Amino acid sequence: MIDIKSKSDIIIPFGKIGDENWLDKTKYIITEFADNWGNELSKSISVEQLSELEKRLGTTLPDSLKLFYQKFGIANIGEQLQNFTEIGWIKDIWKDQPEYGPDFSDEDKKYLPFLVSFSDYLGNGNMFCFHCETKEIYYFDHDTQPFLTKLFDDASDYIKGCLISCQIDLFNQEIGQEKVEEWCEEILDEMFGEDIIEKWKY
Repeated sequence: MIDIKSKSDIIIPFGKIGDENWLDKTKYIITEFADNWGNELSKSISVEQLSELEKRLGTTLPDSLKLFYQKFGIANIGEQLQNFTEIGWIKDIWKDQPEYGPDFSDEDKKYLPFLVSFSDYLGNGNMFCFHCETKEIYYFDHDTQPFLTKLFDDASDYIKGCLISCQIDLFNQEIGQEKVEEWCEEILDEMFGEDIIEKWKY
């Protein structure tokens, strides 16, 4: 049972998805998080389902994301991974009603044609996307220009950050959630940089 009493109790699940022991640590966090909220674990995604999605998109998913799906499916990692029917090209969201879309800057437009969404963040209209060529991870912030910002080199970093953040809910009652949240943010700042976390979380 994860019962965080000190900063050292927070589990860093992996460097990259596929590393030694990544599977056991990730499963432990996801299972504990699901148990904490009384949720069922998601079913794994088959190779055939992944191939069908890639065929529909006309591009390949990042290898790390595919491996995660094969083991944990559309798991609850504290942020809303999209169902396969929702994953799609950002540029197509406002295709039929462009007047309702964001006023993308020239800088945004350099990346817009290449981005595929895979996470709805917290369901507030912001999304995480992967670049179809580089597989880098971009953040679509519907409130603030630039609307598109590269945050991570690989999907592993995004999922790792989520798995660290979700442990905020696994706090020891005597320590309290606020302190565990502070520790988690310190870890993320050290790992990715304060500017990245500021953009992501705030």
